[in-house]
Amino acid sequence: MKLSEIRSEAAIICGRLPEEKRHAFQQGLTDLCRARWKEIRGNEPADSLARAIWMIDPPLSDLFLDLIASGDARLGEALHGLSPAQGLALLILAEIEEGNEEGARIAHESMMLFDSGAAGMHHAAKIASLLRGNIPFRIHHPHSSRPALWKALGIIAQSTKRFDVSSAVVAMGLLSGKPGDRQGELDVLGERLESMGIRFLGVEDDHIRYSVHGREKSPLSRRQAALMLEEIRAIRIS
Repeated sequence: MKLSEIRSEAAIICGRLPEEKRHAFQQGLTDLCRARWKEIRGNEPADSLARAIWMIDPPLSDLFLDLIASGDARLGEALHGLSPAQGLALLILAEIEEGNEEGARIAHESMMLFDSGAAGMHHAAKIASLLRGNIPFRIHHPHSSRPALWKALGIIAQSTKRFDVSSAVVAMGLLSGKPGDRQGELDVLGERLESMGIRFLGVEDDHIRYSVHGREKSPLSRRQAALMLEEIRAIRIS
């Protein structure tokens, strides 16, 4: 679905809110979601890879769903009587306004599930588990038909316990450093990927340079990485 269609659909679900009030509601929701991450992420890790991921907010809609799953009273206050679907619609518009297409698409997928209250609540519970790294994760067999890069992104998601493209891009940037400079989980992850023939060479202008078995390939765009991660995420929470 085109981003313009997602925006139109979200605007319809929001209803006829005056623009000033809509922006105020959006700000209240985004502030609450970002505060939620600080509450659930725990103390700052010592490991360099974990610390880098710890500093990146997950998608706003995932944090919104965590608040739903926990029955947090603050969410009811922030919604001002709006439904969960309308709250997600507000977050879609907020993400679009901030230029975060990936966040808007993730929020849209969740919003559609709230056509059914039961389906929405089930999804919210799974996302709450996902945010805490509690969903079992199995990588496809190394000889399966998935492309090597798809498998590499799956392994990065498994290691970081995150499926958002912002976290993946940071991890790939860290992996592009000299192998001798890597420590802890970053070194373990780098060695695992290199055993598959994958090496990340750098991140430039939202494009990731990488090689497969020593041959540099065409750079991977952030959007391409996001699409792969959306598929990997869907498999994990299906």
